[in-house]
Amino acid sequence: MRLGWLIVFTLMTVLAILSFSKALKKKLGILSLGAKEERFDNPNQRFMNFVKLVLGQSKLINEPYGVVHFIIFWGFIFICLGELPLIFEGLFPAYSFPILGTNRYFYMIKDLMTALVIVGLCFGLIRRWVIKPAHLSRTPEAAIIVSLIFGVIVTEWIGSGAKVALEPSNSVYSLAIMYQSFATLFSGLNTHTLELIESAFWWIHMLIVFGFLVYIPNSKHMHLLAVHPNTYFSSLKPIGGQIEKIDLEDEELTELGVNRIESFTWKQLLDSFACGECGRCMNNCPANISGKPLNPKRLISRQLKDHLLEKGAVLNAKGLTSTSDENADALAEIAENDPQASEILQKSLIGDIVSEEEIWACTTCMSCQVQCPVANEHVNKIINMRQSLVMMDSNFPQELQTSFRNVENNANPWGIGYTERANWASELDIKLISEHENVDYLFWVGCAGSFDSRAQKVSVAVSKILKAAGINFAILGTEEKCCGDFVRRSGNEYLFQTAAIENVEILNNYNVKKIITTCPHCLNTLKNEYPDFGGNYEVIHHTQFIDQLIKDGKLVLNSKGDFEPQRIVYHDSCYLGRYQQEFNSPRALFNMVPGVELVEMDRHHNKSFCCGAGGGRMWLEEQNDQRVNNLRVEQALDKNAEVIGANCPFCITMMEDGIKDKVDADKQTVKVLDPAELIAKMIS
Repeated sequence: MRLGWLIVFTLMTVLAILSFSKALKKKLGILSLGAKEERFDNPNQRFMNFVKLVLGQSKLINEPYGVVHFIIFWGFIFICLGELPLIFEGLFPAYSFPILGTNRYFYMIKDLMTALVIVGLCFGLIRRWVIKPAHLSRTPEAAIIVSLIFGVIVTEWIGSGAKVALEPSNSVYSLAIMYQSFATLFSGLNTHTLELIESAFWWIHMLIVFGFLVYIPNSKHMHLLAVHPNTYFSSLKPIGGQIEKIDLEDEELTELGVNRIESFTWKQLLDSFACGECGRCMNNCPANISGKPLNPKRLISRQLKDHLLEKGAVLNAKGLTSTSDENADALAEIAENDPQASEILQKSLIGDIVSEEEIWACTTCMSCQVQCPVANEHVNKIINMRQSLVMMDSNFPQELQTSFRNVENNANPWGIGYTERANWASELDIKLISEHENVDYLFWVGCAGSFDSRAQKVSVAVSKILKAAGINFAILGTEEKCCGDFVRRSGNEYLFQTAAIENVEILNNYNVKKIITTCPHCLNTLKNEYPDFGGNYEVIHHTQFIDQLIKDGKLVLNSKGDFEPQRIVYHDSCYLGRYQQEFNSPRALFNMVPGVELVEMDRHHNKSFCCGAGGGRMWLEEQNDQRVNNLRVEQALDKNAEVIGANCPFCITMMEDGIKDKVDADKQTVKVLDPAELIAKMIS
């Protein structure tokens, strides 16, 4: 390479790196606006999360086309590694890049992976622009990215093919099939022509590579850079214990929840940059599927990100860190001198960017978050915005106002007198812990199991099983209060903390260590959220406990009775399945019942479809025609089962309501059963 061209290439390299760095610095400046959050603990575990999610592609590999993405990902890594020798040798023509530049096996693997990337991209093109699934966007940006990748690969093949034709004795490229193929294609050309081809396509290739480098931090493919830190800094807490406790005693706290984009933490903001817009969240979101305005993909990758980029750029340009009241004078000056910037800064996160309807549509089922391959955390953002609506603006649905008041006055969302909480057990001779403190287990009945007539049947069945197995247990009776699950997820953190503190005080006063509960929502709250309030308990779901009793021989079942054959389709509840990753015990119990044929819905295990009751939705009416619970019942009825199996009192209620809507009244033969109800009939 002549000196002039070397200078040009050096300048081009420096400019590309500077442009890339400038764009990246701008993004980091915007992220720095977010609130502080500690995500630097347990580096070993965080690194393993990165290895599993990014290098191992663990959430993608088993998905349709997941293998294709795996190949493209690793192929792209080898393509990037292959650029190092090209750039190095462009800057230092007399030298070869150490190790990679002289290793024929590297070029062999890179060549193979690059060819597979081309195949994968072809699959991707057909899928996105021919099959056209709704969750994949067909934008100019997507077309640009694919074109750039194709350009990088093809120009490198052509230029390197000409180089091999010029230097057939160079053994470094002897195992690279595509290089050799293009060299064969050029074999009849003279030296001058080959030199022109090599030089021209080398320059074209470098222009595309540097253009790609500059384009990445300025496009949706910023996620290629953001996914690595995003997975590394993903939450290490149990999925059901990731709502951050608000210090309500902090007198300097001026904002509860989030109604300004910069009030999210830096990690929550990083999520929007890491989103690759794959659409797996929206494909599994019950709110989106049932036609509600909430679309988790659009929320993260468009609404929040676009607003963050727009507002963040103005804040940084004006030297501000937020639009809080403490900056009122500066904001007033901006309004007077720069109306356009002022208009951007005055946009309200709730209302202008995210509608209240979207915020209240979420069932907190966590499917979006569990399916996300880049460790984005969707649900807490929605809960944070609900907190702002409830605690700052007193703006929430009327139905929730009634439920909140019922919890305040009677410690349950139904509003039934708390003195009636233990009436379901009046004829069962169950111990009260206030009278028998020396017990092994506390049976936490929950509001539904105490007051809902249908859920009471499960409470009775579980109690009979525990007594038959000789378990030394008791209940709190009238001392039990609502655990606060729906209250917290509805944004009323103050009421939740009040309930949590009261419950923890009662439980600790009785020295409770082990808890059995029939409600997955109570299970998650007691197990994963009460530790923040001094309540550390071993909490287990009744299906897990009963399954273990049977396996240990402590509960003997009588299978000689008259059991009619029945086809049971099983519904995984969100709060036992996705939240606790417990899928086996309820199925094991159903399979122990003679005559049972257990079948799966199309959406099951981690992809189970929500019943629609989570996140406070149990107490809210659905306004659109497609009710989440009706959709789930339709999925169950498609399996021609006589029984829908469930493990959660809310799920049972929602399934039974759906059956009433979907099945003619005179033909309602489909039942909804908890496995404990069948096991109780098999007690000797």
